[in-house]
Amino acid sequence: MSNWVERREFIPVSETPAEMPEGIAAKYYVRWPGRFHEITQDNVKRIMKNLRSGNWMDIYLYHEDDEEGDYLDLETDGTLYNLSYGEDMGQIWWSTYDPEYVDSDEETDIPHSDGQSIIYRETTTADKEAVMTAIEYFIRTGKLWDGIPWMKRWEEKVEE
Repeated sequence: MSNWVERREFIPVSETPAEMPEGIAAKYYVRWPGRFHEITQDNVKRIMKNLRSGNWMDIYLYHEDDEEGDYLDLETDGTLYNLSYGEDMGQIWWSTYDPEYVDSDEETDIPHSDGQSIIYRETTTADKEAVMTAIEYFIRTGKLWDGIPWMKRWEEKVEE
């Protein structure tokens, strides 16, 4: 008999976080409900300004304009930030986390853009600047920035 078991791994901040490169790797963004917009060199500063100023409380970043594949998403209430990354069609999930709330079932007041999901305190951070840097880094590289701690989750089939 086998069961699915949730696994977690905590990835700490790198001693020397990667510097911000130029270029664009994540090609599209969407804010729900909405349509896809192309990310260009000309609008990266506007996107980041809207996020930093709190004009935008959510954003999803994609490599393609069809909601397929890897994505990075932000949900915030302006004080706590939930940044998550899905890969392998949602089989592996990465998120920011707060070590003080790991394994806590405490819910936040962050409204999820889908209108129904609950965001738990465990998967949030109050470090706005690190979150903003991680978002811009993802736009420019398509990869997770190592200057913010990440919690990686996946499910594994375990034989008993």
